Amino acid sequence: MKKDSNIKIRKRLEALRAEILKVIDWRDTTSSGGGTMDEIDQANELIEKEMGFLMSSNMINNLKEVEDALDRIDKNEYGKCQHCGTEISPKRLDVLPFARFCVPCKERMENNNQ
Repeated sequence: MKKDSNIKIRKRLEALRAEILKVIDWRDTTSSGGGTMDEIDQANELIEKEMGFLMSSNMINNLKEVEDALDRIDKNEYGKCQHCGTEISPKRLDVLPFARFCVPCKERMENNNQ
């Protein structure tokens, strides 16, 4: 990839990383109101905690993907499929800037997992 493109992509990935860190920090610092709760309130709080855990887990996975993409830029490997080595389409990288695989390889992987 071109150096100008890498600078632009790096800025986008760094902004995405900052947003993910904000969400993770918000989820970690947000707590329920406390006080006396009936069974329905307790059930709702449990559901909210479970959803928060799943959301945080997903955000942590996304953060790792972003960090890995930044590392690939540093190693001059960004934009290349980690399976077949071909260039990942710019449209795919525009939609998913931390994509590690080209569309054909990703589709094959998903089909094999079904």
